[in-house]
Amino acid sequence: MAVSIKAVREAFGLLYQSIHDSDFRKTLDLNHWNEKELLPLVRTFLLGYFGHCYPEVCVRLPTCGTKQGRVDFMIGNIAVEFAVRRPHDHKAPLSARVNRDEMIKLMLYDGPALLVLFDFSRYPFSAEDIERFRDYPSLGRGNFRRSPFNVAYYFKESARPQKFGRIEKQIHVRRTVTA
Repeated sequence: MAVSIKAVREAFGLLYQSIHDSDFRKTLDLNHWNEKELLPLVRTFLLGYFGHCYPEVCVRLPTCGTKQGRVDFMIGNIAVEFAVRRPHDHKAPLSARVNRDEMIKLMLYDGPALLVLFDFSRYPFSAEDIERFRDYPSLGRGNFRRSPFNVAYYFKESARPQKFGRIEKQIHVRRTVTA
């Protein structure tokens, strides 16, 4: 079965909304968990949703000493990186600067790729904040083939009534020019 970026975005949308649903989470404050705490739950969810999900798959990462990194999940042929911002965190955990290595892994992956951002904060990113993922400096020496990747940013628009939003972008990375 072929998996599409759209199907993966929909799956993560369902998970994000379920994390906010008190009937689903019961006594667990899942919306206060960090990325490391949520990863096993996400892995299990993706396995059940798609029937297959491979965690921590090796990919090329030239900025690392070993020249290899790992993407959080491989669903079909789609590489997925996952990041979380807890309710009282600053914007940094989801920023393009902090997710630099994740962006590089997705840019250099030869196939469809998705960066999933879960924001549990009361102050969501603006579209301009997500647009910053387009500006990225050089990867250094070498002739690197860059692939576009997608960003799916999930956030809570309002508490009462609960309303959720999603910003989707396809990122064709362009080099920033330094003076």
